[in-house]
Amino acid sequence: MKIIIDLIIAGLTLGLTYVLTSEGLWGSAVMFFNVLFAAMIAFNFYEPLAALIDQTGINWGFSDTLCMLGLFCISLLMLRMTTETIAPVMVRFPMPVYHAGRLIFALGGAGVTMAVVILSFHAAPVHKMIFSTIDYKSKPPFGLGLDHLWLGFFQYETGAVFSRLGAGQRDPYRTYGQGGRVKVFDPKAEWLLLHQDFRPYGVETTLGDEGAAEAGGAGGAGAGQGGQAAPGAGRPGGRGRGGAPGAPP
Repeated sequence: MKIIIDLIIAGLTLGLTYVLTSEGLWGSAVMFFNVLFAAMIAFNFYEPLAALIDQTGINWGFSDTLCMLGLFCISLLMLRMTTETIAPVMVRFPMPVYHAGRLIFALGGAGVTMAVVILSFHAAPVHKMIFSTIDYKSKPPFGLGLDHLWLGFFQYETGAVFSRLGAGQRDPYRTYGQGGRVKVFDPKAEWLLLHQDFRPYGVETTLGDEGAAEAGGAGGAGAGQGGQAAPGAGRPGGRGRGGAPGAPP
């Protein structure tokens, strides 16, 4: 089953790469940055937006996934429309640069897109082993770890950008200096672990029974039979623990 999931993810990534290469070097480069910024916008704001949705009383469990993908698609569409207006024509490049450049940028854009899709499944109230194969330590496809790479990149970039002091998640390892007081996304690199423990179906935990219960309690989750959280209850570690930099804890 694992090889099938890896092949599907790899096939979709290569398919997106092929589509983006048709944009040429200039178009694929612009789309790469559109995808990159859209993904950063989505990860910065999806948790606060999901909290607002849950406050309406819906609490259906898919708020994080819906907001993550919704923000990503809307941001990408707006950025695409903006760049098409600002730069509507292609730029000519030498042929070797043209072919190598469009492949590199297309592959990068496809990789970021698939990372967001994979992480949206991690945030959904599904089985702890997604598609019976993917857990926190899996690195789909074929060990590349697109989801791990994106989380690491976003964590580092938020630590570099959100450097002001104040309330919010701090850097416990002082990677960015300033006495570890820099705001940073997922400061303990536990996003994948917490989301696996919080997914309501299955028994595969990363923190053990006590750790999973503590994570669920911190998120305000209601416990069902076997200590599993109800599908729509709370969030891993509470709003702000693994969320947008500066989000209220």
